[in-house]
Amino acid sequence: MIIKKISCKVTENQKEIFYEHQKQWKSLSKGKGFLGQIGGWSIEQPLTACIYSFWENQTDYQKFMEEQHDQIFVNLGQESTYESLDVSLYQEELRIPGSVDSIVNVLKISNYMRVALTQVKEHRINHFIDMQKNVWNIGMQKSEGMLGGIFACSQKQKNDFLVLTGWKNEVYHQNYTEQNFPELLKVAKPKNDLLELTGEQFKIEEAWRVCPIYN
Repeated sequence: MIIKKISCKVTENQKEIFYEHQKQWKSLSKGKGFLGQIGGWSIEQPLTACIYSFWENQTDYQKFMEEQHDQIFVNLGQESTYESLDVSLYQEELRIPGSVDSIVNVLKISNYMRVALTQVKEHRINHFIDMQKNVWNIGMQKSEGMLGGIFACSQKQKNDFLVLTGWKNEVYHQNYTEQNFPELLKVAKPKNDLLELTGEQFKIEEAWRVCPIYN
C-alpha cells in the first residue's frame, strides 16, 4: 500500500476557499487501486490542512499521477488557494489492527486521526519496528475507539516512518493518551530509537472524505 501525505499551509483569507476546493476531489473515487482519502485542519496548526490518500500499490498510484492528477488539479484551480505544499510518499510496513477489518473501512468511519512522524537511528530500525509490532500495535488494539491504522516507511529515507491511526472520535483518543499511552511509552522506550519525533492530529472534515467506488 502507498500512503501519500499532503500538507498545505494557507492564510486566514485562503482557508474558506481552500476548504471548498478540497471538497471537489470526489473524482478520485473511481480510480483503479484507490482506497480512500481523508483530511482536516491540524489541531496544533489550524492554518495547515492535512490530507492523506491511500493506494493499493505503486503502479496504480503512478498511473493516476500520470493520467489524471494534473487535469483534476488544473480544473480545480487549487494552486492559488495555499501558500505552500509539501508531499511525502510512504510504503506500508505493518497494518495496525483495530476494531475495523480493513483500511478502507477505517477511512470510511474514522472521525479523528493521529499521525506520528519519526526519524529513527539507523542501527535501531529493527528494534523500532519490533516495538511497533509487539508493543504499540497490541496496546492500541486494546484501546476502545481505535479503529485501525498503518505503519509505513518513507520512500525516500529508510529511517523515516509514519504511524497513522483512525479513531471514532477525539474523546476515545484522549482516553488512550491518558490511560494507555504512558504505560506503552515505558515499555517501548522510543527515545532510545529516535532522532526526531513530530506529528499531527486532526478531526476529519466529512466534506473532504473520498471513498472508493468499485464498478
